Amino acid sequence: MNWTNNEQRVWSEIEKWEQEYFTYYPSDFSNTYDKWFDDAFGKLTPAYKNKALQTVDNLLFHLHSILLNAQFQQDTKERILLSVQAMNKDIEVWEDLKHCRIEQLRYIAQHQVAKHRLISFAQGGLSGAGGILFLGLDIPASIASHLRSIQVIALSYGFAINEPYETMLSLKVFHAATLPQQHQRHAWDKLMDELSDQQLNPYFFESEEVVADNRWIRHLVSLIGKGMVLFMLRKRLIQGIPIMGMVYGAATNYQLSRQITDFANQFYQKRWLLEKD
Repeated sequence: MNWTNNEQRVWSEIEKWEQEYFTYYPSDFSNTYDKWFDDAFGKLTPAYKNKALQTVDNLLFHLHSILLNAQFQQDTKERILLSVQAMNKDIEVWEDLKHCRIEQLRYIAQHQVAKHRLISFAQGGLSGAGGILFLGLDIPASIASHLRSIQVIALSYGFAINEPYETMLSLKVFHAATLPQQHQRHAWDKLMDELSDQQLNPYFFESEEVVADNRWIRHLVSLIGKGMVLFMLRKRLIQGIPIMGMVYGAATNYQLSRQITDFANQFYQKRWLLEKD
């Protein structure tokens, strides 16, 4: 492996994270919930389930495409390039990011991660403020925020997210990061297999293009459940302000954002190291 000492250290940190993060011991409540969910979802007719999953999958893909084509995506790319150029005078164009040191790219990524966690925290607090408009927008805003955080992390490591391969791969990362924890190890291994097996043609991605499946739908149900809790808390006022709802919304959003950005950051670091090797 043609790695520097810093790169070796980062690889060791990723391995440690994998060992700790994917060590999962489900609680009795988790097992009971999983059984209840599987039984309830299994009662739906196959045609209805397939149609519902396909609809959600299409919505996710279109939302992802809208974010990719938005002007702020190009603005983010330019800001990342400027930030790297401030640290490395040899960087002239976007493609040069692959020649940066890993510690420089990690710094840029961590800065973006911190910003998106703060945005997610604020968005959750607004949803918990009790307004019907904010509650109604909570689920699409939450999903959009997490999709964008993964896109920005990928950009931070020099991966052009607007190419078809990168677009679908980032959706796969979002899918894996939001699965129930007991399924994430398998999804992570599958992502690693795709990196090693896939011919890296940026304009073609040969893989199963499904994000919303039977396992992932639990994430959507949890977002709906969070919205119901926020709706019930909106009338619990302290001096006229729904403090409990705001705290709950901000805390749950931040925790989910932390989980997703950590997962994506580890993935793109590992991918960068593997491609260098």
